[in-house]
Amino acid sequence: MSALLMIVSFVVNYVLLSLWSPFILILAAFFLPPDTLRSLDQSPGWENWFLTVLVLVPGLLMQFPLFQRMMIFTSGWQKARGTYLEVLEQALEPVIRRGGLEGEKFHLYINPEKSLNACALGDNNIVVNAPMFQYFTVDELSGILAHEMGHLQKGHTWKLLLLCGMSTANRACFRLYRLFLASLMVLQFIPLLGFILVFFCMVMNFILQVGNWLLGWPLTLFNRYCARQDEYAADAYACQLGLGAELYHGLAKLDNLYHNPQLGFFGKMLSDHPATGDRLKRIREQINQ
Repeated sequence: MSALLMIVSFVVNYVLLSLWSPFILILAAFFLPPDTLRSLDQSPGWENWFLTVLVLVPGLLMQFPLFQRMMIFTSGWQKARGTYLEVLEQALEPVIRRGGLEGEKFHLYINPEKSLNACALGDNNIVVNAPMFQYFTVDELSGILAHEMGHLQKGHTWKLLLLCGMSTANRACFRLYRLFLASLMVLQFIPLLGFILVFFCMVMNFILQVGNWLLGWPLTLFNRYCARQDEYAADAYACQLGLGAELYHGLAKLDNLYHNPQLGFFGKMLSDHPATGDRLKRIREQINQ
């Protein structure tokens, strides 16, 4: 399933980026010398290589620890110290011991946000929101960390970074396109030129909106489905470590604190997490087994 998601994501981002290619070439014509443009025109197939690099390289760069540290720094997460570090190490100890992970190094961070959450990122990075230490016991934190460890050990985190990176070029092109349109607004009051520019913008917007809708939404739904399966797999990993009861109590406490409403059909389809009740039911079954 993960391999299929990677292939579909690459194809969709490649096709969407190819829709941006005329706009990219127009911008490039302002900065590249004429000789370079002529040489590119005489080299068939360079567009395919160029678009492939734009799709793949950002996701591959995110696999390196340096880029992951940059993401962590820009997100405002802080390295765990003092009491935070002591509690996390205490909660993580049974996870590492039962998982046979004594030789691995894990990087622990604190997110100062006020929400109750935890996540895993990239190469053995675990982030816990500060309020979690106020509401959860060490045992409950162990269950939650076992779930996050499941994401790390099953490769969900590097897959997420790769998927995010493959859409980077499309997001950048969208922002550049918005800036380009804003600059054209200055010229729209010129009688003939303004009409041509408005027509050009309408055609480009129509093509891009249809392309995004036809390709982007199916990919989004498939991505969310795979993300929900990853959550179930991470829960199962915690249960395999013998920390299913601790995870169960932690999730139940989260559900009680947030009083999450029941999602409808479309809400469930668009959510990247299964309903908490469904997760608790599966964890209960695995504990009983």
